[in-house]
Amino acid sequence: MRSPVSKTISAPKSPEVTRSSSELLADFLRLKISVNTRRNYSKAIVDFCRRTYDSEVSDRLLTKFLSLQQPEAVYQALHYRQLLIDAKLAPSTINVRLSALKSFVDYARQAEQCHFNLADVTCLKVESYGDTTGIEVAGFREMLQIPDRTTIKGIRDYAILRLLWDNALRRNEICSLNVGDFDKSGRLSILGKGKIQKSQIDLSPATTIAIGQWLSVRENYRSRSVSCGESSDPLFISLDRRSKGHRLDGSTIYRLVRKFSEAAGIDRIVSPHRIRHSAITAYLDASDGNIRAAQSLSRHANLNTLNRYDDNRHKYQAIATNILADLV
Repeated sequence: MRSPVSKTISAPKSPEVTRSSSELLADFLRLKISVNTRRNYSKAIVDFCRRTYDSEVSDRLLTKFLSLQQPEAVYQALHYRQLLIDAKLAPSTINVRLSALKSFVDYARQAEQCHFNLADVTCLKVESYGDTTGIEVAGFREMLQIPDRTTIKGIRDYAILRLLWDNALRRNEICSLNVGDFDKSGRLSILGKGKIQKSQIDLSPATTIAIGQWLSVRENYRSRSVSCGESSDPLFISLDRRSKGHRLDGSTIYRLVRKFSEAAGIDRIVSPHRIRHSAITAYLDASDGNIRAAQSLSRHANLNTLNRYDDNRHKYQAIATNILADLV
């Protein structure tokens, strides 16, 4: 009687490289629709190489990483996560960097450029929207008075401030706007966070007028290399000498908000996102807690996020704490 022949299971071979790892990374980043996501994911891969290998991103380094076997790859990713924790980075920042690394590995695996996955490397739990406090309505009203609307820059900045407040837009949503997204009837097409298709929102009459006034003077301040009036042209453009006529970036919007808040005498750091928080909270106050309408305004998919705004607005935790204190 023949004895059974035992079969040995060999470890998977290193993936056959059909294109360079640098090209693979470039293709991966091009798939990201949001410019902000591409930038953050690119920074994350650079950071991973620096912290893990003490080296800059290179084709050799990426190929070395993608050629790892499952246990070693997971170990390196977990080690990288611990390095980020030890560096005391915010959990949200750590999660973005881990998501970028995991997403790149998934893309490489689908392209048959590596054999491992990082599904076991979990992100950190984040308590989102813990602080939804903003500024008072009177404070923002004061900010609106700061832009000099007799100047081209003042007209532009005033329109941006109105969008930040009246529609609670994120700064990246404002940066991505094109001339063709604006309808003089009072409608605007925006590319929401995480979306691949634009959706329309209604504008207030004040914001409609502000954008219309900006468009009427916009053509006077443009670079010769940047057209004006075409539907795909950026709606808001830079006015400084170095980048005149080019699409306005998020950093510029952040700086102008900081400048106007300081000029208005607001004694806390005000960012575009804090204005968004402020607008949502102000609407909940004015509407006696109309969560459904606030969801349409903020475009939050999860109602629990709006409930957090409402809870903070009512200061339920402070009420409970004071009641307990009075009992003793």
